[in-house]
Amino acid sequence: MRKLTAAIVILAVATVITVAVAQQTKRTETGTVTAELIEYDFANNDLTATGNVSVNIEGRHVAKLRSPMLSVDMNDKMNRILKLVAGGPVNFDVLTAPDVNGLRRKIVASCSSRATYDAGSEMVTMSGNAEADVSTLPEGNMEAAHFTGESITVNLRTSMLSVKQAEISVTTEVTVDEGE
Repeated sequence: MRKLTAAIVILAVATVITVAVAQQTKRTETGTVTAELIEYDFANNDLTATGNVSVNIEGRHVAKLRSPMLSVDMNDKMNRILKLVAGGPVNFDVLTAPDVNGLRRKIVASCSSRATYDAGSEMVTMSGNAEADVSTLPEGNMEAAHFTGESITVNLRTSMLSVKQAEISVTTEVTVDEGE
């Protein structure tokens, strides 16, 4: 009887731990779109925003996108953004989630033509004279890189930035002796 009771207790504890771990994996992300005009096509779950468009996303990553126009594809329940397409010029700022060392990257980017965000792949692609400044936080003794190219793609899932027709310049803090 003791073995049966111990087995039931172990099973109950394992179930509670499994439920607790499952609950910990859920998070919320909030996306807010502001504009002079927002039109919603409820038959297709599409939003179009025009005039001083701003998108703020709060979640694992913190991001802000600004452009003159934006289209938003939503899921059927209107509780998830599937894709964003912004017409240029576009400015995009993101503070990435901490990496395994607890460091975050601040990316300040812009382009002249268009920017897309695909939520499924967590990729942002900016095209037309794209530029991005990337710095590591917390600040201090970290390099800052300036990327330029025809297009820049940021994969937020894999922490990879790629640039087509690319150039990079790096600014590094250097300690200077008083005599130099």
